[in-house]
Amino acid sequence: MGTLVKKLYHGVSKDPLTGLYNRRCFYDRIDYEIEKMKRTKLPLSFALIDIDNFKTINDTYGHLEGDKVLVELARIFKTQARSGDTIVRWGGEEFAMILPETDKSGALAFAERIRKLVEFSNCKYKITVCIGITTVYQEHDAEKIMSVADRALYKAKEKKNTVVYGVFNNITT
Repeated sequence: MGTLVKKLYHGVSKDPLTGLYNRRCFYDRIDYEIEKMKRTKLPLSFALIDIDNFKTINDTYGHLEGDKVLVELARIFKTQARSGDTIVRWGGEEFAMILPETDKSGALAFAERIRKLVEFSNCKYKITVCIGITTVYQEHDAEKIMSVADRALYKAKEKKNTVVYGVFNNITT
C-alpha cells in the first residue's frame, strides 16, 4: 500500500516530463521555507528561469526536440542544486527555484553558475537562459516575493542570457 501512495503523490507533485516538482508542490514548499526562515532568521532566495527563444526550437525542430531541451535543463539544475533546494517546472519553459539559507551573494553566484552551465552545455541546440532572483531576510508574502523575482526575470529577458537581481521593497540587502 505504501508504494501506491508514493506513486500517487509523485503523480500529483512531479512534472512527468522533467521529474521536477510542479507548481502545486512549489506553493507548499515556499510556505514551509518562509516559516522556517522566520524561525532560523536565515535568508531565503528565489529564482525564476526562462529559456531564451525556446519557441524557435519548438517551431524549427518540433516539440519532441523541445522536450529534450527541457529534460537536459532539468538535469543541469538537479546537478547544481543542494539537497534542501526546491526546483520546480513552473510552466512551459519556465522554472522556479527555492534556495533556503542563501543570501544575495550566494543566490547571484548560483544563478550565474547555472546561466553559464546552460550556455556552454553540450545540448544539441544552442540555448541560453534568463534568471530573475531575489532574497528575503524577513517574513514576506510568497506572492509578493515571486512578483519581485518575476519583474527581475522580465528585465533579464530584455537582454537575454543574463541574471538580474530584484530588489524587495526598494531596499537592497
